[in-house]
Amino acid sequence: MTALVTINNLRQERMRSIKITPDVFVPRLMASSRETGLCILDSCGAEHAGSHMLIAGMFPCETIEFSHPDPAEVLRHIDQIAADDKAAVFTLSYDFGRKLQGNGTSSSARDSSEPDIFISIFDTLLLHDYISGETTLAGNSKRFDSIVELISNGEGIFDRRDEIVPDVASNFTRFGYLSAIEIIKEHIRCGNTYQTNLTQQLSVSLPNNFPPGSCFQQIRSEHPAPFAAFLERKDSTVISASPERFFRLEGERIFASPIKGTRPRGHDKAQDYRLRKELRQSEKDRAENIMIVDLLRNDLGRVCEYGSVAVRELCTLQELPTLFHLVSTIEGRLRPQTGLSQIIKALFPCGSITGAPKHRTMQIIDEIENVPRGLSMGAIGVHIPHGFGVQPALDLSVAIRTMVVRNGKATFNVGGGIVIDSDPESEYEESLIKARALLCSLGVTET
Repeated sequence: MTALVTINNLRQERMRSIKITPDVFVPRLMASSRETGLCILDSCGAEHAGSHMLIAGMFPCETIEFSHPDPAEVLRHIDQIAADDKAAVFTLSYDFGRKLQGNGTSSSARDSSEPDIFISIFDTLLLHDYISGETTLAGNSKRFDSIVELISNGEGIFDRRDEIVPDVASNFTRFGYLSAIEIIKEHIRCGNTYQTNLTQQLSVSLPNNFPPGSCFQQIRSEHPAPFAAFLERKDSTVISASPERFFRLEGERIFASPIKGTRPRGHDKAQDYRLRKELRQSEKDRAENIMIVDLLRNDLGRVCEYGSVAVRELCTLQELPTLFHLVSTIEGRLRPQTGLSQIIKALFPCGSITGAPKHRTMQIIDEIENVPRGLSMGAIGVHIPHGFGVQPALDLSVAIRTMVVRNGKATFNVGGGIVIDSDPESEYEESLIKARALLCSLGVTET
């Protein structure tokens, strides 16, 4: 009985329930986000593949932004994330993945201002469960009172509704993007690639004192995504509306959920039905998805027990407020003593944003896309260790629909998988559909 009382007291010291909802506390957190070093990962109530939490960290114990020509140096930082007894929110740039694949020597990679890895370490987290409706503080109880005061008082910043004069630039003209698709098709005919994820990079010049938090508030209210994020870093802010999980660890099991196949939502139920049916019956989109499933089965096989890798769901329709997607889920059982850096080395970057085969296709991307991707197409993750007071977690999203605000400019990549029967005009239009939510959150209504 004494032991049970001791355990319960420990839990009480490490956790505190609060009667407050995200619609109330998120705007208040945004108002002081730069001062508090705020990092939020938010499923926005758009439950998908078990994603149903909001996780927020404030007042980090330490922040790290690190790049190195040798990816092994970055991998050492990755292992430290999993070994720490504190929680961590982190990002991995796509260009770090190029280094892992041996493609990291081009001029475009050297010009990138994005760190290979960013880590923000927290001893306290604010959590909200959208299923139960419960809001909880977990971790260092000495910080609880100051966080409660922060989220209980004051005014939040409001969604920015002012339309700004569109000043949107791309690294591709329309003709250039269409021509790049034809180059990829020729690579496919030559057997160099089966599918290549081509992106264009959009950049938007912002007015002075533009509040990035307003973008995140608009995304979570009007374009909720199961892996949305808002991260304050040393000289930049990350805003993500990602719908895609990269991978999640649950004990000894690992789950990956690639997306391939996209349609916009319709204006009414009849149009929704037509677009949903069109996506389900599209041989091209199913082929794209299955190619990436095969690639991820191969990647998972590098760190999983022989015979344990299996496809749990294939081309399942996912419905978001503005888009339909085809999603598959692959799972496997990790080999004993497999570290996080070994998993990253085997899987990163995610095959859904490279194409197949991964190594050669990334070389083709590097030849065609004339600027570094930066964080776009990389990953955003969270690690909650055992003993933190809540269920441990290691969960990463693919950093698609993800922009970085730095020096008065918002930058992000949008694109899609190119296969032999891709229609260039349709692929170009699909990339703009994927950009719509982020552009709207910036106040850009026309491009």
